[in-house]
Amino acid sequence: MAPFGKILIALVTVTVLHAHFNLGMLRSNSASARPGEAAVGKSLRVGHLPVTCHLTCPVTSWVSRHSPDHSDFVSWRYTNFPAMTEDIDAGNLDAAFILAPLAMVMQRQGTPVKIVHLGHRDGTAIVVPTQSTYQTFADLRGKRIAIPHRYSNQRILIEKLKDQFQFSDDDITLIDYPPPEMPAGLQAGQFDAYIVGEPFAAKAEMDGFGRVLYFTKDIWPNFISCALVVTERLIERDPDLVRELVQGISASGKWLDEGDDQLIAGMAPLGSQRSRDAASTVIPEGFGHSPRMQAALIAARQEYYNQDPELLKFVLTRPPDRVRYSQLDLAREDFVEIQRYAERLGFFSFRPVTAADPFGFDDYADPTFEKSGVWTLPLAEDAAELHPLNRDAARWQAQP
Repeated sequence: MAPFGKILIALVTVTVLHAHFNLGMLRSNSASARPGEAAVGKSLRVGHLPVTCHLTCPVTSWVSRHSPDHSDFVSWRYTNFPAMTEDIDAGNLDAAFILAPLAMVMQRQGTPVKIVHLGHRDGTAIVVPTQSTYQTFADLRGKRIAIPHRYSNQRILIEKLKDQFQFSDDDITLIDYPPPEMPAGLQAGQFDAYIVGEPFAAKAEMDGFGRVLYFTKDIWPNFISCALVVTERLIERDPDLVRELVQGISASGKWLDEGDDQLIAGMAPLGSQRSRDAASTVIPEGFGHSPRMQAALIAARQEYYNQDPELLKFVLTRPPDRVRYSQLDLAREDFVEIQRYAERLGFFSFRPVTAADPFGFDDYADPTFEKSGVWTLPLAEDAAELHPLNRDAARWQAQP
């Protein structure tokens, strides 16, 4: 065969393989087929950190994986917020749990995102060394405190405490620090205290070298750390998918705080036939099977938080209101206070908010996707065996 003919055949072969590969990638990124389904459903990656403020994300992901009625919401783990925001800016991520003030800053900077729902309430603590003499915030004058991000409500809370205890700006040194590394940083003496979302406060408690100075629930009730953010391009492209995601997060939160002890799909008691399925999450004897205990085991899985389930159990039970997952609808008044402090701290210094260039709730939030329907959490096949009174129950429903 002539050299040109060989080259032509090679080019055709490469083109066919390239098309086949790209088609496969397209299928894997935009759709997810479930066993027994003829149609291919939608799929969406949702970014999160391995913190319990984001617990509704892996729960929603798990439920969507085990339900033929819903799109596939893939929980996508990050270790820090900068990497997450970079992926949003690059067009690689369209939904994520992000610090509420950071989302506001992103919108003001020109990144088209909207806050569409909350993921939690409370769930943050200030931690100090166990052997320290610190009893109140006043004792932290002149100390170094680690915060998860300069544009965080944790930083705003420190500012509120500075006001309360009459601190000047020079009385505290704030250090940006990745949340998963904060316990080790405290133990190594990198700073004197830290404020962070769980489970990284509980981690220091369980390991014995840290103690909680304050729970945010006790000093800023109904505290908001992170919110569910989606890009405006996703809203324009597929508003129904955004609506379904919000329904799922809302239903997962309602189940965590108000659901009964029936097992949701994919959960299996130790020793049951389903526990032999590698895809199941097995409930160890004595661990408990309340919604929060099921969620702890789900989130502990390698593909989600990859953490010790006992740590997550600690966070979700000691005390039970350490973090809450109800009252997740957006409230304008919550964000008015956040924005007031954000402006005071210079979060928008690159583009100050003025009468001529206003900025407010309607610019960075869109509550229209809330209360838009019913998300169903399917029950495990053997759930009725554990709960004979509910033998006829097919699924638990979270009403809007």
